[in-house]
Amino acid sequence: MALEDDIATLTVLVQDMLAESGEIAGFDARAWLDRWLTGVVPALGNRRPIDVLNEPDGLEVVRSLLSRAQSGAYS
Repeated sequence: MALEDDIATLTVLVQDMLAESGEIAGFDARAWLDRWLTGVVPALGNRRPIDVLNEPDGLEVVRSLLSRAQSGAYS
């Protein structure tokens, strides 16, 4: 259940990011997040975000990455 809670938290984060950008019409944040979570992400050492979520502090690592991506800071 914890993983599903983390995904719900991240879905809200993505929705909030979209609302800030002003472009939310027709965008399915959960569907986008589901695809992103299962893809390899170079900023995570070529790991999948879904795997990182299962690690201690994984939610914070993934949340931070998404926040940095919104601002354009990928390192």
